[in-house]
Amino acid sequence: MTEARRRVQVMSPQLADRIAAGEVVERPASVLKELVENSLDAGAQRIDVLLEGAGIEVLEVQDDGMGIEAEDLPLALSRHATSKLYDDRELEQIHSFGFRGEALPAIASVARLEITSRVAGASAARRLRLAAGILEEDAPAARAPGTTVRVEDLFYNVPARRKFLKSASTELGRIQKLWRQLALSAFPVDLRLQQGKRLLAHYPAARTELDQDARVAAILGDEFLRNALRFSQEHGTWRIWGWLGLPSFNRPRADEQYFFVNGRAVQDSSLRHALRSAYVDVLFQDRQPVAVCFLELPSDLVDVNVHPAKTEVRFQEARQMHDFVRHSLAEIIADQARPRAPSFTPADTGKLSAIASATGFSGYQAGLPDFAAPQVREGAADAYWEKLVAPSYQRETPANLPSPSPDKSWGGYPLGRAIGQIHQRFIVAENVEGMLLIDQHAAHERILYERFKAQREAGQQQTLLLPLSIDLSPAQADRLEDRSELLDEAGLDWSRSGPTSLRVHACAANFPQSAIADLVADCLAEEPSWQVGQGDERLAEMACHAAIKDHHALNLAEMNALLRQLEATPRYTQCNHGRPTIVQWNLAELDRLFLRGR
Repeated sequence: MTEARRRVQVMSPQLADRIAAGEVVERPASVLKELVENSLDAGAQRIDVLLEGAGIEVLEVQDDGMGIEAEDLPLALSRHATSKLYDDRELEQIHSFGFRGEALPAIASVARLEITSRVAGASAARRLRLAAGILEEDAPAARAPGTTVRVEDLFYNVPARRKFLKSASTELGRIQKLWRQLALSAFPVDLRLQQGKRLLAHYPAARTELDQDARVAAILGDEFLRNALRFSQEHGTWRIWGWLGLPSFNRPRADEQYFFVNGRAVQDSSLRHALRSAYVDVLFQDRQPVAVCFLELPSDLVDVNVHPAKTEVRFQEARQMHDFVRHSLAEIIADQARPRAPSFTPADTGKLSAIASATGFSGYQAGLPDFAAPQVREGAADAYWEKLVAPSYQRETPANLPSPSPDKSWGGYPLGRAIGQIHQRFIVAENVEGMLLIDQHAAHERILYERFKAQREAGQQQTLLLPLSIDLSPAQADRLEDRSELLDEAGLDWSRSGPTSLRVHACAANFPQSAIADLVADCLAEEPSWQVGQGDERLAEMACHAAIKDHHALNLAEMNALLRQLEATPRYTQCNHGRPTIVQWNLAELDRLFLRGR
């Protein structure tokens, strides 16, 4: 049966408001976001939020901002009415959080809303009460300068929307997550969140760097602050600043990455990609960095008018912005990362609990073996080590650094001096702070990786004194011609010398001849370690093959040479697979480990 034709007509204001509310009001957290941002635009220095039923029953926001003039209050509840935007020119340079004039009428159309406001100098406040967008009360009220907005029974008149809300605990969790985000975007403001009589979170105003650090620690945890770098980088009128977690402090998900553009919290895939790219060769496998980044730039270079929720932005120079963020953060990670001490807590006075660290190192208190450790070998450096390290190691470096002076200057070496080896795998060293353990393979791997990257840029290659012949399996020989480009990218100058053999004439500078066969096997494997064009993956694999292995004995001169090179290497606290190269304990940690001072 054909439906009767319906005539075109103008929607009622109430219906239009309820439809528009769907873009602005999704759940209690979105209501909170709009109201708190209004308070911030009003210059509030203190914002108190009261919840009942996770904001579904009651959500009240009180502030001490400039307030709304009594005669303007009804207009503030009309669609597209705002004090923040007057003409087209201001739309190109938005400095406020809100500007659409949609939030208050949208909220009022799907809930019971009461707003009370007073400006400084007014004799009294004015209070309006609405239900489903219809005015029910207009009366004077008593209030200090500022504004209070109380929202009750969210979606009471839109049951289809209300039934799609999650449980109260889930909605409260979303509110608390948003509250942490708001606290990071508004350091100078005192923020208090309360449900019923229970205080959920209170962030005092943070105007100094020390107070800001304290707020960041309260939100992301003390462990993050101990493993984070505070930074600031500028390029012309662009500036990025904030806190970057060390590569060793990471998470399995990207849920602790906060981005703010001109103070506005945003979700931007380009910024997330730039952050992840900055950590590309210092993060372990698929781990994610932790960061709080504030991006400041002229407002006419960023468009915040993309979506009513205002969490998406578009940059006028998107490619340049991505590169600025990536290069800035990568430089900070390379230049400022230093080893940090793992934290541990004694379980009781009788025994110590497992030592857990963000670096991934773990251990426990154990009895000493009743056999003596073999004496560390003294003598000349062997030829293998000389080929790998000698080019940048000055022989006049003493095998044993001088004893520390009374002021513990340690000659300016951050990694101090080597003392010995553990199982020919880890180097033990001491510096002015305490004791370090260095993974000799991971440390040398990072040194070689950075060196190979520099040589790739310079196009350096070394010719072998005698060409190296390598026998191939039949399967590898079949793949040889198809993988020729892969062999070339590995820095090998090669030719066929028979049906199942090839000859290598040259390789990357400083790449050991003993590792060439393994590199060729990787190129010709059934599943190669890298693909054509994956330059960094190729160099990482080469560095792994060329680095000294476990069970390789080093004398003190060789260990110290490795430490000196490591100090001069970017991103030296992680190998190129993201594993830590160094773990350090300060003297206080060592004292607690042995229960000294108790």
